[in-house]
Amino acid sequence: MLYEKLILHLLFYYFWKMELLIMVGIGILLILGLVGSVIPVLPGPPLSYLGLLLSHFLISKMEVDFVFWLGVLVVFITVLDYYLQIYGVKKAGGGKYAIRGSVVGMLLGIFLFPPFGILVGAFFGAYIGAKIEMNQNEVKIAFGALSGFISGTILKLGASLYIIYILLF
Repeated sequence: MLYEKLILHLLFYYFWKMELLIMVGIGILLILGLVGSVIPVLPGPPLSYLGLLLSHFLISKMEVDFVFWLGVLVVFITVLDYYLQIYGVKKAGGGKYAIRGSVVGMLLGIFLFPPFGILVGAFFGAYIGAKIEMNQNEVKIAFGALSGFISGTILKLGASLYIIYILLF
């Protein structure tokens, strides 16, 4: 009788600790998802979705259809984010050097001038790329890159915040 109580107590304590560890892991994934929504090196919404999947499979069940369609939405937003900056540059009249310049400028801006270097780097990278192409609309192309980056960031932040909202409420 005493051994049974001891075993039940140890099992309860062990599973409680594991659930706490899982919740901490989910929290870390959600925070990384928010950070990744702003910093292009980390995939923000997929990390948040991974936290949602951990919660779904290990802590509390959700509707399978809802989890599936949310995954489809996360994949769509992630792909769209990569396309929006290119679309912004092309819509403004930039070519491949302006596109490459905006991506390289954004990546350099992360490390050289955090946290605003991402915006400044994308702007100046597209501007320099448009100058190399000898395009007359350098500033317009640079603002196209900037608007594409900001649009993608807003979409990623919205998706990550929605996933956090689902898990909290």
